[in-house]
Amino acid sequence: SVSRLACRQHRQRSRRDVSDGRLLHAMAPAEALTVEAVFEQLRDFKNLTRERALEALREALAAGRFSRESVETLVLACLSDESWEARQSGLAAAAEAVKAWDSPGFRESLLREVPRLLVDPEYRVRKAIALVLRECCVRDGIQVFDGLAETVLGDIRDKFRRQTGGEDRPAADATAPPTFLPDTEGWRSLETSMGALEAMMQGCGAAFTPRIDSAMIDLLAECSKHTNRFVREYAFFAFKNAFEVCEHDVFLTAVAPRTADIIAAGIADNWSQVRYAGSTAARAFMEKAGEEKSRFYPQLLGLMCLNRHYVAEGVRLYSQDTWRIVCGPQGGARLLVAHFDSVIDAYVRAAEAPNHAVREAGCHCIAELAGRVAGTPQEPTPFRESFTPPRIQRLLETLLLSFQDESWPVRDVASTAVGKFVVAFPTECLPFRAKLVDLWFDQMADNIPSLRQNAASGLASAVGVWTEDLWDEVLATLKSTLPSVLQQPENSQIFTDYTPSGPFSVPRTKPASLEDKVDPAFANQTMYSCGSVAPKTFKRRSRVKDSGCMNCSNDQPKQLWEASEGMIYLLVELASLLAKDPSPVAQARKDSLAALLPSLVSAFECSQYRHHHLLKQRTCERLPVLTQSLGFEAVKPEFPALLRVTGECAAQGSHHALQESARELLSAWQRWVPAGELEAACDAAGVDVKLVACE
Repeated sequence: SVSRLACRQHRQRSRRDVSDGRLLHAMAPAEALTVEAVFEQLRDFKNLTRERALEALREALAAGRFSRESVETLVLACLSDESWEARQSGLAAAAEAVKAWDSPGFRESLLREVPRLLVDPEYRVRKAIALVLRECCVRDGIQVFDGLAETVLGDIRDKFRRQTGGEDRPAADATAPPTFLPDTEGWRSLETSMGALEAMMQGCGAAFTPRIDSAMIDLLAECSKHTNRFVREYAFFAFKNAFEVCEHDVFLTAVAPRTADIIAAGIADNWSQVRYAGSTAARAFMEKAGEEKSRFYPQLLGLMCLNRHYVAEGVRLYSQDTWRIVCGPQGGARLLVAHFDSVIDAYVRAAEAPNHAVREAGCHCIAELAGRVAGTPQEPTPFRESFTPPRIQRLLETLLLSFQDESWPVRDVASTAVGKFVVAFPTECLPFRAKLVDLWFDQMADNIPSLRQNAASGLASAVGVWTEDLWDEVLATLKSTLPSVLQQPENSQIFTDYTPSGPFSVPRTKPASLEDKVDPAFANQTMYSCGSVAPKTFKRRSRVKDSGCMNCSNDQPKQLWEASEGMIYLLVELASLLAKDPSPVAQARKDSLAALLPSLVSAFECSQYRHHHLLKQRTCERLPVLTQSLGFEAVKPEFPALLRVTGECAAQGSHHALQESARELLSAWQRWVPAGELEAACDAAGVDVKLVACE
């Protein structure tokens, strides 16, 4: 045992000595490192050490400190090393050497290694080949591609179908992927060979145009439909590079007509990474088409516009820049209406897609048509005449289905979109009025706060259009539902099983034990880049009445306090609507809203349930707008009670968000309410006026 301990200590000291030696090398100034020391660090197992060594190599090559012969010898030695780190770094160093020196013999030696390294067991080595191929093509042009085309393209075709087992497996089973492998595994060098092809396109530039023939387009088209999303991503990046290097005349006559539909499929892909790659290809396509790009608007314009609202930020921002490039300073409305039917087709397909993020973007675009393109009957835009009754009918029917979507972000956007359509097309929306009002009231009691708020805004917009027809009905429902919280049981609930996480509003996984059985409806289904599973996001055509629902098939009982909160939102929206109208009729309606303030106070001070702090917080957030819209004289009779509850909220320390909202409300009242009135209200409420003053 003593001898084993001694041996262990000796090994530990040896490893420490080696690490100390590498550390000393890493800490040394770049100009003090020899070429051998740099390449020793390029073999290191630490990625950071290898990156620093590569940067040191670049600096040395730029300064001319290393000789060409020594670098080339060490590079070729790395490519034959047993460790993948050495092979990967050797390829990166080879690319730098090719850029630094014009050495045909060295490039020839590198290209002889490509067929072997193209199928290297390590993915990172295979991926690094692209660096070398690009630089060699920059130096030697199309002859590099011609010399390796059979190898690279042959590997793509060979690996296009995933093998399921050994070579002795029957041929009938060779194309069936194993059930236990995900879509992204088992394809070996297919993805990296696609990257190698893309790199050679970049390096060859315009000289690659003759190689963009039918066979090349067919191969890339097949890869763009591959099961592996990474292969699809590389395919669209390859299309992007092909468009950029292709000569303009050849592009318009032979390439663009065959690839427009392929690019359209790419920018509509379910995976955001593929959609982004397709978006880069679409921009390159439009820029290369130049003055002829309008020929391809029917296939691409609607989808390009749609991605401006896509939930993935990279896709959204890139598409917004592309839209500005394509449309120019005149804007895109003129282009949309010029190809209106194809644009509407794209929007409707998006609103019916299995991916809830796509449906949400579709509803955003339809809302944009009503809010920004059509105008209103009183203030029409030059494009309003393009909105024919059949087109309006189709868009409205699509929004009505989305209004009942199972995914709450889709319902949220559809609710706002319908409100804009009512303002833009009140006559065409009239047959749907009763159904819309029911949907808005139902949504104002939903489990999701933003749904309640946006539903109130949408219904208020409808009341502004159909005031005479809806006012009494809406006011009666508001009056009866506002005090609902008074009946709220102590054990109130919020919907926590599927709390949204991140910008995609994707439900978090519900906790489950190992004994729980997996629901077969959610097993072995398509997974999208936003993390959602298709069956969870298909639209529910008929929702269960008197239930709140999220992005799932579970139905939760409506919470009475949430219904009261929805009515508070509606009360504020209606008051804001009437504040713009100085007529006596509007003043009378404002008085009818002011008559509901006692019910508001009762709901505001209600504290017998667990989540009372949420209702109080949102009431504090809305009271400044309500006070300004109704005027202080209308609020004055209930102001002491409101002030008392707000002071209690500001004084408590258990709920910081509520405390902050209450303090902001007190500060707003201090600015708006006359000093004498404020002091009198504080005396009536039993609140120290100093509390309000200090806020």
